[in-house]
Amino acid sequence: MAAKLLLALVAVLSAVIVNHIAKIISAAGVLKHVYNHVPGTCRLVPGVEQGSEDIALTSSGLAFISSGLLPPGFILDPVYYTFEQKMLVFDFKNPAEGAKEIKIVLASGEDFMPHGLSVYEDDSGEVRLFVVNHGKGHRDSVEIFRFDAASNSLHHLKSVKHPLLYSLNDVVATGPETFYATNDKYTTGLYSRMAETWLLLPWSNVVYYSDGEAAIVADGLMYANGINISPDGRFVYVANPTTGVVIVYHRQDDNTLTFSHDITLHTGVDNIYVDATTGDLWVGAHQKPIQFSVHMQNASYPCGSQVLRIQDPATENPRVTEMYSDDGQAGLWGSSAACYLNKQLLIGTVNHRLMHCTVDVPL
Repeated sequence: MAAKLLLALVAVLSAVIVNHIAKIISAAGVLKHVYNHVPGTCRLVPGVEQGSEDIALTSSGLAFISSGLLPPGFILDPVYYTFEQKMLVFDFKNPAEGAKEIKIVLASGEDFMPHGLSVYEDDSGEVRLFVVNHGKGHRDSVEIFRFDAASNSLHHLKSVKHPLLYSLNDVVATGPETFYATNDKYTTGLYSRMAETWLLLPWSNVVYYSDGEAAIVADGLMYANGINISPDGRFVYVANPTTGVVIVYHRQDDNTLTFSHDITLHTGVDNIYVDATTGDLWVGAHQKPIQFSVHMQNASYPCGSQVLRIQDPATENPRVTEMYSDDGQAGLWGSSAACYLNKQLLIGTVNHRLMHCTVDVPL
């Protein structure tokens, strides 16, 4: 009898382990094949060599771009030590001008490593840029800037720090000083974060901040990555690359979030751009995250890039179209963001180049 119980226990344990390994293989994209295609004529934007991790667009067609993000944890490739943390701007009305660096007026001594971005524009025309900032010693914050177009500069207005804003990835503004933000991990230590990743622990969350107070409004995610909001403010979208889905939440009057549905995409979704006119989502993604993880430790190792367009995302029957896909041959490695405007597509990467494409295919 004891032998049978032991065999049953071994069988159950083996099934659990095999199922866990299968989930890791699926999340890593090990068995996936990538087909290359582009929406039109694509070119690498000159001068962007150290990443374009997130892109946030103004109503006038200016795209803010974060650059210089370092890999988390141990840095094995010395090229990353040459990275300069900066903000860039790209004008969709004048794409031939490329990306220009923005002057940042920041408090003296403040660390600055930009990550996720969000734009907020008020009725007076003032443009504010919300920036996820990784300070030294795991001191994450959201920095709020005012953009001065005349001098092409960002003027620091406020630094938001809170105990619940501890492992920030992305941010979406909901007012002049209010926002949702994602914590991609629950822990901040190197080995504990590795354990979260390999054990597929659903400890990640979404936080809402207003008037000095913060609250967790969604949790139970394996990796809360990019976040954005529908044009009418009724839905919040969160990318979860580990499970390959974009999660759709109903936004309540008190700013809490209620789960609506998942948009299953079977890829490593990263940042989400929302078209202000159509409400479509444009998502930068990693088809084979296992290759991207190698690229993060070896900057010369090529990995693929992918852009998805999601129509009717707030409904139960969204339509998904792959707008760009490349296995690395085109020279764009590790796409993390995509921004569409007027038949143009701008594709950002975590720590590589920036690509501009014309969109000649019918939409």
